[in-house]
Amino acid sequence: MSTDLKALRGALRARVEGDTDAVALLARIGPAYRRRRTRRVAGTATAVVAVGALLAMLLPRLLLGSYAVPAPPAVPIPSPAAGAIGSDPEMIHFDVGQFPYEVRTEWAVRDGIERLSLQGNAANDPNGTDKGFFVELTLAPAASPSPTPDPTRLPEPPEQLHSAQATVGGQPALVETGDRTTRVTWQPIAGVRAELSLRGPVSADKVVAFAGTLSLERGHRCAPYVRPTVLPAGARIAGCSIRPATGNGEWFIRGPGGTISVMVAPGVFEQGISPGRYPGAAPTLANGWRYEELGVDSNTQHFTADIRIPDPYVQIMTQGAYGLPDAVLVGGGLDLS
Repeated sequence: MSTDLKALRGALRARVEGDTDAVALLARIGPAYRRRRTRRVAGTATAVVAVGALLAMLLPRLLLGSYAVPAPPAVPIPSPAAGAIGSDPEMIHFDVGQFPYEVRTEWAVRDGIERLSLQGNAANDPNGTDKGFFVELTLAPAASPSPTPDPTRLPEPPEQLHSAQATVGGQPALVETGDRTTRVTWQPIAGVRAELSLRGPVSADKVVAFAGTLSLERGHRCAPYVRPTVLPAGARIAGCSIRPATGNGEWFIRGPGGTISVMVAPGVFEQGISPGRYPGAAPTLANGWRYEELGVDSNTQHFTADIRIPDPYVQIMTQGAYGLPDAVLVGGGLDLS
């Protein structure tokens, strides 16, 4: 046993005391080192890409402390012109930048006035207990009368406003402020009047800053899910609106007989035709879509006819001298956008 141990010690000592072949050693460890380094570099690159993607999502908010305003796809406008504002009932000729809070939006054009409505909640604003706010931005030819208030909205209590001068987009502006109201009026280009009004707990400086993001070099098409192609004699499409978050939209038709509203939702009315409404098959429009007639006795908007198409989901309401035949006529000419 002792002889074997002496032989083992001698062999180990010979290995330790012998010369080390550095070239051979590096040849063995080099590939392993490169593999580990490659994995580290790849891991670092992956981490950089991941951080970059996160920054791409957060950068607008990190830089400006604000949020993108939901909007339909933008359309470039190479040569903004005052005469274009309100001229096309299917086109909004302006765009805006980011807003300090998350918002729901509706983009609209009606009777020559282009409008953006925003609603949200200033959850992190310390002013007041009511955090909800409503914003409306309108653009119209400078010679046209001021936009009339929406008759369906609750009237606002009177408020004392204080006036001051400011600059918006390099143009002089009038800023009126009250306890919960801020209104900014200016001409972004000659011949166009812009008015931005906000009611709620949002500071005036934020309202003025948002007014400064207005651009007339980008616009948005108003294109709800379906589009009317057949109208009563003498009638025209006078307006359109769309809510990007939901895809809901509306067409507004005006003619010598009154008005027709076509409300569109990008889906199917799950309840379909009301059971038992018709003894046989439900009536169909000229385009083959089934529809049902709804009652108008209890409505407060003085509808003279009201029909619903369950698939695609559309509701058509007439006012004035227009009635059921006109609603059916318009419904039969609806076409997928």
